[in-house]
Amino acid sequence: MNLPTKVTMSHIAARAGVSQSTVSLVLNGSYNIKLSDATREKVLGVAHEMGYVHKAASRPLVAAKIAMVITSLVNHDPFIEAISAAQQAARQHNKLLAIFDLENEPENCGALEDEISHGGYQGLIYASCMTRQLTPIFPNLSIPRVMLNGYCHELSGVPCILPADKIGAYKATFHLLEQGYTRIAILAGEMWMDAANDRIEGYRQALINYDIYPEERYIQVTNWSLKEAYIKTIKLLEMKTRPEAIFCSSDYIALGCYQAIFSKGLRIPEDVAVVGYDNQSLSSELTPELTSVDLPYGEMGEIALHTLLDIANQHSIVDLKMKVEGMLVIRESSIRPKKIKKV
Repeated sequence: MNLPTKVTMSHIAARAGVSQSTVSLVLNGSYNIKLSDATREKVLGVAHEMGYVHKAASRPLVAAKIAMVITSLVNHDPFIEAISAAQQAARQHNKLLAIFDLENEPENCGALEDEISHGGYQGLIYASCMTRQLTPIFPNLSIPRVMLNGYCHELSGVPCILPADKIGAYKATFHLLEQGYTRIAILAGEMWMDAANDRIEGYRQALINYDIYPEERYIQVTNWSLKEAYIKTIKLLEMKTRPEAIFCSSDYIALGCYQAIFSKGLRIPEDVAVVGYDNQSLSSELTPELTSVDLPYGEMGEIALHTLLDIANQHSIVDLKMKVEGMLVIRESSIRPKKIKKV
């Protein structure tokens, strides 16, 4: 068994088959969120097996602080992985990461700016749970800053860390093409969101590179909801020439897609192949298990923290716009069944 030279919580999460945030909760002894004893024992066992050493307990009290201001937190949002990873990276550097939720309320900015400017903070991570252009805040702060999952044209010279959604969608669609599927549809999110547009663009590019013209009828826009995904999948399945495969712009959309396919008495992937996006824990719990593109929030959170520390230490930053690629995790839902030759 080959182990990484530096074992991190993300390595343990992958080996244990749980999220990085779950690993963080277990290893930090948190009981604020209820986890089963079996899950805790599994994570601790894997951590011990991999030789993970949690250094937080042996460190002196943390004095230096870093602020993370989030536009708005949403319950059960996968962006929690970025927050957890940034917290872990901060602890490894003897820093305290203080998290503030702006709640999309501009009137909170004044109080937060006062707290950060007088609270001895070394830097600021300005974050959003959805990829988008951010409104400039705290114009009077002189501390280093980094944007996480967002960008701002008015803040020139401020690094931003973003997911490479076009590349992720390209990988998902190209995988389906490599499996031999040519009639590929996409269930997209709302078009006002960067993620939805980027994933459609990556989908289109993969088809074009395969000399397949993207058919508009196969591009169905949803509102990211399970119900809307179900309705739009039914629409695709009732077409005279239905798609052979469907790329879903999120795993939650894929869940509605699954329900629609099964309601028509069809099978996955025998009749329709499905690929999701986000690689949330539910993707490996579905039947069949869902192929999905990993949304690299954990890696983005670590990069944001390390980039901020580099700026604080006066290290030059070459790339101000960093795109982080997610891995395509291939499972049963997209593997084209082999045809059995008749003798």
